[in-house]
Amino acid sequence: MSELPRRVPNGLTVIDLCCKQGGSSMGYYLAGFDVVGVDREPQPRYPFPFIQADLRDLDSDWLAQNFDAVAGSPPCWAHSDLAHRTGREYEDFIPETRALVEASGLPYVIENVEGAPLQTPLILCGTMFDGLRVSRHRLFESNIPLTVPRPCPKRHPLHYTLDKRKAHYGRLDQWRDFVQVTGGGNCSRAAASDAMGGLDWMTKDGMNQAVPPAYTRWIGQQLAEHLAPTPAAA
Repeated sequence: MSELPRRVPNGLTVIDLCCKQGGSSMGYYLAGFDVVGVDREPQPRYPFPFIQADLRDLDSDWLAQNFDAVAGSPPCWAHSDLAHRTGREYEDFIPETRALVEASGLPYVIENVEGAPLQTPLILCGTMFDGLRVSRHRLFESNIPLTVPRPCPKRHPLHYTLDKRKAHYGRLDQWRDFVQVTGGGNCSRAAASDAMGGLDWMTKDGMNQAVPPAYTRWIGQQLAEHLAPTPAAA
């Protein structure tokens, strides 16, 4: 991958559970956190320190003793469109993730897809961020207050497509307009990376599952502000 972008360390650490190839992790890094990723599968493309482990084998006291905050993106297949289309049952790790992070006592953020049973989640969309060309709605549950950068529009931009059945086929440019990274959009890997804010270290499959770093950079900035010492405690 290309050299990591520069950021200003804030002296805080976050562990990213179910990190995959590191889209969410990159956002927390850009918000100033030192990041450690955990995933039960090997992640040779992950750009930060990495631990291969199942989140169900982690100890909440270990989290509390070694990190300032916890982030997690438990597998979303159980709540995805794929599960609804196929009728296949997938494991749901959200309850285990929530139990682990709550037991740690740390500020936490759990991310998942629309339809996932998160508690009073914040919804982020690519239209809320300058420079992104994906809509990609994602939910964020947290035990700290979170806000959105701006409202999500009622109508989203048309997305580039290679599906000739769609009326806007051939009218859009994958390098200029919004793209759908998965499904019928079929944009190139390079265009997907550009649309999501620069994920050049990832495979296309990694991008299919990734959160644009802008989302977790926004979340991470609020997390860092929450963790900052008050003037009386400084």
